[in-house]
Amino acid sequence: PVSAATARQWQDASLLDLTTETVVAFLAIITSIPAGRRFTVNDLRSRLDAADVPARQRGGLFNRALAAGLIEAVKVSAWGVDYDVRVASTSEKTHRATVRVYRRTGPES
Repeated sequence: PVSAATARQWQDASLLDLTTETVVAFLAIITSIPAGRRFTVNDLRSRLDAADVPARQRGGLFNRALAAGLIEAVKVSAWGVDYDVRVASTSEKTHRATVRVYRRTGPES
């Protein structure tokens, strides 16, 4: 079975062939979001497409942005357990998929 840990390993492997240009383009998009603003990949999809950030590498890039403290996952707590806030994906290529809601971190957060 596929676990979250397995999925993370695959996402990290997808980053092995990243170009510097792709990383710079992704970071430019992320850092252009005002601190404190909530967003999803739905909100950034057209900009990521225009910057030629491959869809298969986006999950890994978002995980790296989380680890770097540029963004944080928005959570909701129920019965003492924290869950990621998720919304429906607007991608035409997904079937009932959801995407995580993030908040841009920074001095105003």
